[in-house]
Amino acid sequence: MTKVVVLEKFKKNWEIGSVVLVKDGYARNFLIPNGKAKFATKQNIDEIKSLEKSLLKKDDENKSLANETASLINQLKFSKEIAAKENGELYGSLSVSDIVTFLSENDVTIQKKFVKLGNKIKTTGEYTVDIDLHPEVNCSLDIEILSPKTST
Repeated sequence: MTKVVVLEKFKKNWEIGSVVLVKDGYARNFLIPNGKAKFATKQNIDEIKSLEKSLLKKDDENKSLANETASLINQLKFSKEIAAKENGELYGSLSVSDIVTFLSENDVTIQKKFVKLGNKIKTTGEYTVDIDLHPEVNCSLDIEILSPKTST
């Protein structure tokens, strides 16, 4: 296990400047290369304490942008016709890429990793997909999948 000091909020219980214990590979392969944390040395902890105000300000800006994006997403409804069998089973499926493409067509740009779809949607019907834009901001997108036969 490795002690690291966190540079940004990215889990609900990790605050900026907090020292946490994580697995070695998680620290080496994800947190440190992506600028989310530094090794918890005395020098790094002191450095982050001096930068804490600017890091908190940056986090507040990210949170306000996430809130704006969330309000845009909450107003949208994704409706799509996909060919389906008689029992409602789709010949294709709806994936995270389809959702991100729909949002970008509506002037909302997000990363695929924010969309919490789970498994692809493979039947007609109405769905709600959660989207986590920030550790403290999440929203949902209503999705309606229609068969060309049922929409008439």
